[in-house]
Amino acid sequence: MLSLRGKPLVYLVTIVSSTGFCLFGYDNGLMGQVISEPSFLNVVGNPDAAVQGFAVSSYDVGCMLGALAALFISEQIGRRRTILLACVVHLVGDVLNASSYSLAQFLVSRIILGMGLGLFTSASPVWLAETATAQMRAVMVAVQLTFLIIGTNIAYWVDYGLGFLDNEISWRVPFALQAAYPILAFAFTLFLPESPRWLASHGQTEAAAVALSAFRDLPEDHEMIRAELQDIASAIALEADGGSWGALFRQGPSKVRTRIIIACAANAMQSYTGINFVEYYFPFILTNSVGLSTNLANLVAGCSQVWFLLSSFLTWYYINKLGRRRLFYLGNIGMGCCMVAVCITLWKDTHASAILTIVFFFIYLSFFTWGWMSNMWTYPAEIVPLHVRGKAMALSVIFQFANQFWTVEIAPVSIDSIGWRTYIIWAVLNFACCVVVYLFFPETSALTLESVDFLFSSSRNIRQVVARSEHLWANHYHLDVGAAAAAGSDGKEKAMEAGAAQVSHIEGPAQE
Repeated sequence: MLSLRGKPLVYLVTIVSSTGFCLFGYDNGLMGQVISEPSFLNVVGNPDAAVQGFAVSSYDVGCMLGALAALFISEQIGRRRTILLACVVHLVGDVLNASSYSLAQFLVSRIILGMGLGLFTSASPVWLAETATAQMRAVMVAVQLTFLIIGTNIAYWVDYGLGFLDNEISWRVPFALQAAYPILAFAFTLFLPESPRWLASHGQTEAAAVALSAFRDLPEDHEMIRAELQDIASAIALEADGGSWGALFRQGPSKVRTRIIIACAANAMQSYTGINFVEYYFPFILTNSVGLSTNLANLVAGCSQVWFLLSSFLTWYYINKLGRRRLFYLGNIGMGCCMVAVCITLWKDTHASAILTIVFFFIYLSFFTWGWMSNMWTYPAEIVPLHVRGKAMALSVIFQFANQFWTVEIAPVSIDSIGWRTYIIWAVLNFACCVVVYLFFPETSALTLESVDFLFSSSRNIRQVVARSEHLWANHYHLDVGAAAAAGSDGKEKAMEAGAAQVSHIEGPAQE
């Protein structure tokens, strides 16, 4: 075990978790360029557009399978060991991928790679959410997602640099470089502690106190450690149906079913923004929709990722200041407007409009990182209850990759078939997401995970949860979960008066 404690330890967990997201971004950036390289297409038999789409999206099939496996093992073996297993699975896929000599081998390698990533992305956001403080949580996840963009940048520029080679090195080397990420993640994860919340939920109270003491850099008998452990115990007591499979689909006083639907919707809806369509196929879009040469398209795509990375740093500053709901609104409205603009500029089909199309795609990427990217991995982990968090996160990741699969699968076909009209679909979907967020997504910014649990258990329906969460966030309040839970069912209602009226059992401020 490392000697790091407090914030440095949380930072290291963030960096280790970020390697998986860096790998995710690396694959997003890599395949968009490799899929058009002649030497690669010759090896896999020069497939048509439909098969090319499946060759890329087969990764998402693997991600779904990996997330499905996480449903069965994440709660049993813990967040940390799930990540270690994910690294091993991914390394097997790396070997097969870099040595591919047929379409069949390539597809199998893509599915295995996806399985590793599905396991990783099901466990790492939960691990980070359960170890960071409420104030650090969102910023650390924003850092995590900046690493995703760094991975995409690395892939674009490695592939661009090797793209001038007219042989198999141009794509085998980028595939082989993927192995660096799981190797680093595995090496560091061996020395990091398990989630205190997972330990407590499995009866390992002493180990939970030791781990929490390390993450907060306080003695095990410190008042704040005891208070946080009591909040965790209270949350476990509120959700005391044991994390069974039936608990995933049972509503109960904690409104588990509602919360899982919200988590799954959040992960699925990020695909409806069109980001996977753009990220995987941006060079393809630039050549087929805008009319750029292959080399210029790859260069512009690489520059777009530098812009994407620079835009992401702004998120670190305001993610806790604006709250989750407002960031969702910002992202969807901005991306929807950009897609409308892209429809118009592609329809005009002039040299000037082609330049404007590229500009609007750059702006679109900024709105995605400011809105959905900063939220999409932290929000589901914050919403779902502790006793089913591992299973629920895995289920939400399955929904994400299932929706990502069809968006990636249809991309080449839709561009070939309906051209600029493709972007109307993405504009409509972005605006529709705003309505869903307004009606059903509670605010979780700066609330402890135990406070989120209490919000749901003390409210009658989701609209009441949304209203109360907005009130808490707007007034910089946080709940004393232990005191409110001890008051019983009547105390819960007093603790959270309907609408935005009175809130008792509250300490503030929770935000800086």
